[in-house]
Amino acid sequence: MERRNQTMVGMARSMMKAKALPGMFWGEAVNTAVYILNRSPTRSLDGKTPYEAWHGEHPALSFLRTFDCIAHVRNTKPHLKKLDDRGTPVVFIGYGPGAKAWRFYDPASRRAVVSRDAVFDEPTPWTWEDENHGADRELIIEYHSMDLGS
Repeated sequence: MERRNQTMVGMARSMMKAKALPGMFWGEAVNTAVYILNRSPTRSLDGKTPYEAWHGEHPALSFLRTFDCIAHVRNTKPHLKKLDDRGTPVVFIGYGPGAKAWRFYDPASRRAVVSRDAVFDEPTPWTWEDENHGADRELIIEYHSMDLGS
């Protein structure tokens, strides 16, 4: 168990350092590392993934995305005008709990957003030098209307 925790923390640390993320995203990086590790094969389960051992089926990997890439979440505000933006630029920070949804950070509103309706620009990371983020900030979580059944 101690080695698994060490692997998880090392993975989260390397994801944050590689993308120069502020310290306030430490919890999001750990959650994403655990999510990925649970979908990675391990020797202790004879090459199966922990997800496969628990659920009895292979995990879906098609919706995995690059940590800290730029994405555009669909704007769901009512009564949009013809020329209003249909998407909000956000930063991908992980996976939604219990659903096929992604978690994003909206730097403009400084809120975490959970949505299934997003377009990713994976090669492009967010430039954090432009932002004035403190390590003591909290994430406010906002759920966009979505169908969580499928």
